[in-house]
Amino acid sequence: MQVSIVEECGFCFGVRRAIRLANEATCEHGRVYSLGPLIHNRQVIEELAAAGLTAVDDLSQVPDGSVVMIRAHGAGPEVYQQAQARNMQIIDATCPFVDRVQRKARQFTEMGYQVLVLGEADHPEPKAIVEHSQGQAIIVEGPQDLKKLSLDAKVAVVAQTTQPRDSLEALVMALLPEVEELTVANTICEATTTRQQASVAKARQVDLMIVVGGYHSANTRRLAQICQATGTATHHIETAAEIDPQWLADAPTVGVTAGASTPLEAVQAVAARLRELAENEQEE
Repeated sequence: MQVSIVEECGFCFGVRRAIRLANEATCEHGRVYSLGPLIHNRQVIEELAAAGLTAVDDLSQVPDGSVVMIRAHGAGPEVYQQAQARNMQIIDATCPFVDRVQRKARQFTEMGYQVLVLGEADHPEPKAIVEHSQGQAIIVEGPQDLKKLSLDAKVAVVAQTTQPRDSLEALVMALLPEVEELTVANTICEATTTRQQASVAKARQVDLMIVVGGYHSANTRRLAQICQATGTATHHIETAAEIDPQWLADAPTVGVTAGASTPLEAVQAVAARLRELAENEQEE
């Protein structure tokens, strides 16, 4: 069996930066709090927790004067205001690309546009983007959601950084005949687009795709979806222990990719387990 890893996979810049900031903070301060999981990867979060990083759901769970990290997905302005009012030290790990979307949403709102955020309604990144637009932006998951809206004459569109480019294009095409003025900011992270394209290309070359990453990771789930859409059998797993040997029965070639919050070690462990299973099969 041939196993190949997609070159463009694993930790993205924003996640790598957030983890570096967390490690530096726990080394310096010992106990540090993060508002929500720093990233969507259970194994990495457990390692950070062992080092002193405690994830909380709300600032009410954090003692006054503590050190608080804003996670890579960002947070709304009120979070910063509340933390400052309670003398907390803020370490901002918001991904710079997410910060850009927040600023765009705020600017478009101030310019009088009705702002639409293409993204997942229950994901923390779009929620924070809405908060940066004074709560006025509207999250839409695709063109189908436009039927529920009363569109203004002036509409501006931004996107969750991990959205597929074709989803943004589909939304724009649906909006063009419906509004008088449309402004679009392509806020999709280029690294996300590159990873998705590379994963799709690999899926078309192999018999089986394994996508490694947290089950709560939006970009990892999306990788699994687009690989599956090629017609290639695809499985989304968190760890190598979840690999079912039966998946390999008719798969002489296997591709491995991973979400932006997945460490390289996890990807390598999956590849090693696949090769081990293949060797065991040959010996039998």
